Amino acid sequence: MSIKKFRRWLDEPGNSVIFTGFSMFVAIVLAGILVPLFYKYGPNDFVGMPFERPGGEFLFGTDQLGRDILSRTFHSVYRDLGVAFLGVSIPFVVGTFIGIILGLSKSKKIIAVISSVIDGINAFPLLILAVALIAFLGPGLGSVVIILALTNWARYARIARTKAVVVSQQNYIEAAYTLGYPRRRIIRKHVSPNVSSETIAYALSDFILVILLIAGLSFLGLAATPPTAEWGAMISEGRTYIINAPWITLFPGAALCWSAISLAFIVEGISRREGKV
Repeated sequence: MSIKKFRRWLDEPGNSVIFTGFSMFVAIVLAGILVPLFYKYGPNDFVGMPFERPGGEFLFGTDQLGRDILSRTFHSVYRDLGVAFLGVSIPFVVGTFIGIILGLSKSKKIIAVISSVIDGINAFPLLILAVALIAFLGPGLGSVVIILALTNWARYARIARTKAVVVSQQNYIEAAYTLGYPRRRIIRKHVSPNVSSETIAYALSDFILVILLIAGLSFLGLAATPPTAEWGAMISEGRTYIINAPWITLFPGAALCWSAISLAFIVEGISRREGKV
C-alpha cells in the first residue's frame, strides 16, 4: 500500500482509531516476545536490593524481593493475553456453532432445552460463576480457561442464534434451498460468514473483559499465584507497598490498561466504520 492510499484509508471513518489501537496492541505483544528473549534478567531472578527505584540498571525498579519489575511485567504478556485469547476463542467457536444450529433448528423441544441452558448461564455474572467454579477446580490459569470454555459460550450462542434466525429468513437463503444446495453448504457458505461477523465483533469487546477478569482473579489469588509473573498477581503483591514503592503496582497496572485501551480503540474504530460517523 502506497503512502497516499494509506492516508486515504486513515481518512475514512474509524480507520485512524483502528490503526491507533492496532499499533498499541502490536507494541505490547512485541514487547512480550522480545523482552523474554533478549532481556538479561528472568522474571523470578533475585537481581538487586528490594525496593530499588526505577532508573539506572532497573528501568522499572525492583519489587519487595529484589526481582526486576520490567522483566516480570513483560513476561506477563503471554500469560494474560494468551490465556485471554484461549478464553475468548474457545467460547467463540463453540457458542457460534451452537447458536447457528439452534437458530436453524426446527425442533421446538431442542430449542427450548438449549435456550433454557443458555439463559440460565447468562443470568449469572461471569465473575461470580468463575469464583464459584474455581472452588471446585482449584486456582490456576488453566482453571480460568476451562471455566470460560464452560460458561462464556452461552453469550456467543445467544448472539449467534439471533443473527442466524434473521439470516435464515433472507431471500438468498430461500433461493439456495430452491436451487437444491445441500443444507451443509448453505450453512458453511451463507449462514456462518454472516453470523460469525456478529460474534467476532462481540469477541473483540469480550477480549477486554476477559483480560480484566483474569487480572481480577489473579489479584484475588484465584488464577495466577505467586511467584508467577502476571499483572493481577503483581498488582496484588504491590498493594501493600503502594505508598513507599508505587512502581511495583504502577507498571503492571499500566501494561494492563494499555492492553485494554488498545482493544477498546479497535472496537470503537470498527463501530465507527459500521456507523460511518
